[in-house]
Amino acid sequence: MEIRNSLLSRTISFLRFPMIFFILYLHVALRGWSDGGIVEASHFVGYEGVRFFFVESISRIFVPCFFFISGFLFFYYSDFSRSVYCSKMKRRFRTLVVPYLFWNLFAILLYYLGDSFVPSLMSRRFGNLDEFGVKEWVMCFWGINDGFPINPPLWFLRDLIVLSVLSPLVYLAVRWGRHWGVCLTALLWFLWGTATNGFVAPFFFVAGAWLGVKRIDFVKQMLPWRKLFLCLYVCVMLLGVAMRWWELAAGIYLQKVGILFGLCAVVSWSACLLERHSLENRLLEQSSFLVYAYHALPLLFLAKLSVYCFQPDASWELLLLFFLLPIVVSLIGIGIYALMDRYLPGLLRWIGGR
Repeated sequence: MEIRNSLLSRTISFLRFPMIFFILYLHVALRGWSDGGIVEASHFVGYEGVRFFFVESISRIFVPCFFFISGFLFFYYSDFSRSVYCSKMKRRFRTLVVPYLFWNLFAILLYYLGDSFVPSLMSRRFGNLDEFGVKEWVMCFWGINDGFPINPPLWFLRDLIVLSVLSPLVYLAVRWGRHWGVCLTALLWFLWGTATNGFVAPFFFVAGAWLGVKRIDFVKQMLPWRKLFLCLYVCVMLLGVAMRWWELAAGIYLQKVGILFGLCAVVSWSACLLERHSLENRLLEQSSFLVYAYHALPLLFLAKLSVYCFQPDASWELLLLFFLLPIVVSLIGIGIYALMDRYLPGLLRWIGGR
């Protein structure tokens, strides 16, 4: 068994913040300014092209990567048994369920404050919160927003909670079904999976679980192939995303293959850097969950506010906002974490996913 400060553990810890940071770009929703009013970003072809290629070729890698690592960690460091399962469920209630409930409540509070004080910036897509019934309040925590909870990025946490509860079935599938469980979920994802539907989480979680149950150090296995992974990722992903840009149906399948090569490239090159340099930053690693959990609505608010304040009427201005806003939101999140770690460590322990 690998010790906790091994290259495997260091690589996983190091990747936490970069993965969260690039996921933020999936949620940047900007509009442009033209003839004295707001227009859709699709009017700015240069911006849309760069944004599309950046998000679809880079940011799309990291949600699958999170599921993969989560499945691996669930099974790698201990043999699976009833007592281990109960222990993991108790821990995940504190590190997953409680934060999930809190940050959805946080989103509800922000929506309520927005409706009360800056209604012009609110879309009211959910209607009036004051008129919600029991069903609407319950769906806020599951799928009120086109299948997403009211805090949309937390769909990942929701699916991870479900997979954790169903982990005995996952264990049986990979322990006794051998590689067939991975192959089946891979086929379902490849044929019908989208960026966020129900086929993404099972495949990557089960793939990670298979490696964890088999005690396979995937970092060690991927490291020698890093150059090949990078070349294949760049070639396949760019071709797939370009085909999607030109609305060619086969592009989505090439993009999925590119995601697999991209995951391997990210892991192997991160491990390579950590072998040569000391790049760990505990503040970034520990604050990553808070940045992930809080970012959606502040990022949306800042995007809308930026359009009103700066009135971007050129692609380069929109691109500047696109790349800067996640940096600003991340820095604010890191600052919030640092302050809470100093003054409210008890609360942070419950809502910070630790």
